[in-house]
Amino acid sequence: MEIIQWLSYIMIPVCIVSSILLMIYGKNKHIKYLDPKVPLGRLFYFFGNAFSFMCCILLISFGSYVIQSKDIAEGIKYLILDIFIVPFLLIFFFMTGMRRAYDIGFPFWVYPIFIASILLSLFINDTIFEFLILGMYLFLLQPGRNNN
Repeated sequence: MEIIQWLSYIMIPVCIVSSILLMIYGKNKHIKYLDPKVPLGRLFYFFGNAFSFMCCILLISFGSYVIQSKDIAEGIKYLILDIFIVPFLLIFFFMTGMRRAYDIGFPFWVYPIFIASILLSLFINDTIFEFLILGMYLFLLQPGRNNN
């Protein structure tokens, strides 16, 4: 049972690395849903982020179920659900932001750096973190290249 709980702790870093590799693969092979140079409008950016946050709540709840599970079968069941949700969540979250950043006129790699700076600012000051989270939604207010 300790092995399953240990897997639940290392699952998020493993899924982060796998989602980064999938995004690189999608960019190189020009896969439609994994290519950040495909423009994305404001409405899809808003719904994409809302969907990602809902999936994040599922991730946290399933992760806690893995840690609190009493038998191996239940732990493996929730661990498999997490393994399928986490890479989809990360790819979907970053792809919506990267595609929206490219639509506005920024390089697409600015968005992951911006998200990393938001998360690091949480350790410095809560007010700065909240301000930067609002900055993430300023992407909704910017017109895209097609709207100019």
